[in-house]
Amino acid sequence: MKHQPGKKGKKRLLQTWSFDQVTKALPYLIDVTRSLRESYLAKQFEKRRLNKISQVLTGLGLTSQGRTYLIQIQQTQFDLDLASSKYESDAQELESMGIFVVSPSNGCVAIPFLQEEQLAWYVLELYHEETICGWRYQSDPIETRRPLLTKQKGIV
Repeated sequence: MKHQPGKKGKKRLLQTWSFDQVTKALPYLIDVTRSLRESYLAKQFEKRRLNKISQVLTGLGLTSQGRTYLIQIQQTQFDLDLASSKYESDAQELESMGIFVVSPSNGCVAIPFLQEEQLAWYVLELYHEETICGWRYQSDPIETRRPLLTKQKGIV
């Protein structure tokens, strides 16, 4: 896409969270993140299933068995569209709160906060012993997990 002179990109203010806000919203954030992960995995499953059925259908042509596979393709496409729609809805819900999806398959999201006047992220992982398993600066590599200390929890 080419840059068009005179048109500016949409700028959004990023909502930053306090640790207290995150802990209060944690049950909801876990539910949305879990739903996001499940719909992402369902979407991946239906894509693979659609590819397999399409490959089989290619070899069969329009026989009676081929018609059965055509029906399966329609149902699988419907299931794929449903899972995709649910995934997009969950991702949009998180995005509307300023939360970014790090890894949908692992149920990992990042929640913005300010640390020493720099953008940083609390890392929520569904399957970690501590759901809020750490934090990282914006400039850190994505896999970085710094330990949560009283400073990041807003306790002085």
